[in-house]
Amino acid sequence: MNNHKSKCYWITGLSATGKTTLSTLLVDYMRNSDKVIIHLDGDELRQVFANETYTREERIALGMCFSRLCQLLVSQGVDVVIATIGLFKEIHKWNRENIPGYVEILIDTPIDELKRRDPKGIYKKYESGEINCVAGMDLKVDFPKNPDICVKWSNGRSVESMFDELLKKCINTVKG
Repeated sequence: MNNHKSKCYWITGLSATGKTTLSTLLVDYMRNSDKVIIHLDGDELRQVFANETYTREERIALGMCFSRLCQLLVSQGVDVVIATIGLFKEIHKWNRENIPGYVEILIDTPIDELKRRDPKGIYKKYESGEINCVAGMDLKVDFPKNPDICVKWSNGRSVESMFDELLKKCINTVKG
């Protein structure tokens, strides 16, 4: 029997904060270290569940589906890295109480930088009135009060330096 204690690395932050990029780097690193790991991304999961969520309640319900999926995988001895907005206290609380090996990771990027990046045009569409219920804009979110790991973006900071910090903190969290 495998003595490995499975982990769920829940990477959260607003749209365009770098969740998918950093989670992909983390998964690649772990796979190169011969770990079996499942990578889940909120955008892909929404396609699987055929769900276009907008309201806070709809987003919480979908986030709970993600949480239960992570719980199932971890309970079967599989490590999971999930990148999703999931910025709701109900989800954070449930995850901490129900997912063994849960590691909450907040990617903290200022809204001005997110608007500058805006790869999906979400912030631009929001500001032009084309869409609403945008997390962190008109849709209230709950940033984790005490994430296990917080990686902050700052002007001029590279993806590589953010990943290096994330990796060091993940390794220390696993050891601790």
